[in-house]
Amino acid sequence: MDKSGPARFEAVVFDMDGVLLDSEPVHYESTRLLFEDEFGIPFPESANTEFLGSTDRHMFEVLKARHKLTLPLEEIISRRKRLYMDLLAKNGLPWRDGIRELIADLAKSGYRLAVATSGLTRIVEPTLKTGQIRHLFEVVVTGDDIHAPKPAPDIYLEAARRLAIDPLLCVAIEDTDVGVRAAKAAGMWAIAFPNSTTRDMDFGPADFVAGTSGEIRGRLL
Repeated sequence: MDKSGPARFEAVVFDMDGVLLDSEPVHYESTRLLFEDEFGIPFPESANTEFLGSTDRHMFEVLKARHKLTLPLEEIISRRKRLYMDLLAKNGLPWRDGIRELIADLAKSGYRLAVATSGLTRIVEPTLKTGQIRHLFEVVVTGDDIHAPKPAPDIYLEAARRLAIDPLLCVAIEDTDVGVRAAKAAGMWAIAFPNSTTRDMDFGPADFVAGTSGEIRGRLL
């Protein structure tokens, strides 16, 4: 699928989990460990699917109510974060092939860059710094900055507001159908960049579907 957009966009807005990093399996594994090892509640991968692209707060508000967990919400989020960070420390950051090189080349070509991710600031900022790409992003908006999670357009509208650029002149790069819908609702041109976890989702609303970072490069550079 390839739908024409402006001859030249001004900004590219990246989701992080699943786009910069193939981290959805790590998020799932840390949540599974939390629920099965600490709460004694089975958490199959199918139970995780409905929360792809959502914020941790929304996810654990729903799961806390659903499973009648007595632990405070902030403690649940904190415990899952520790498990997630432990897995990353053990296995390293799973950057998607060519993505950091693409970001550097987009910046050199004059694009203004932003991150719009449902992740937590205390995870997002260290991750970008570890990958030595934080300085390339003018704006970073996280799930801590907005109230309504994707597919609401809030996070993309906030990124455009901070960039002071019309959303119509922005490209969003997303790995989930929820994220693509959020970007389109904000008025942005949307590139779907599926990963192994999300490749079977319906990306019909996307303007372009890329299988590799090279395909994104070919569309934007």
